[in-house]
Amino acid sequence: MLHKQNLLNEKIIFSNTSPTVPLPMTFGGFFSRWLKIDFIGVPLLVKGAKQSYQDVIKLVNQTKKVAKEDKSGVVILDNKEFKKN
Repeated sequence: MLHKQNLLNEKIIFSNTSPTVPLPMTFGGFFSRWLKIDFIGVPLLVKGAKQSYQDVIKLVNQTKKVAKEDKSGVVILDNKEFKKN
């Protein structure tokens, strides 16, 4: 809305990082944050972070590339190509 009214001169990028989150990280967050069982959740979160590290780096680089190339004020990236099957 601010872009349409020319009140905001900065580019806004929404980049979905959910496709980079592996299953161990999802369960780790569930155990650690929701159930407060850290001794199970934290190791799963660490394992998931190690699995997703390279994908997150690729996602950040892809987001930077799109930010440089795209001339629109608001960019929305769904990043489905990072989803593991």
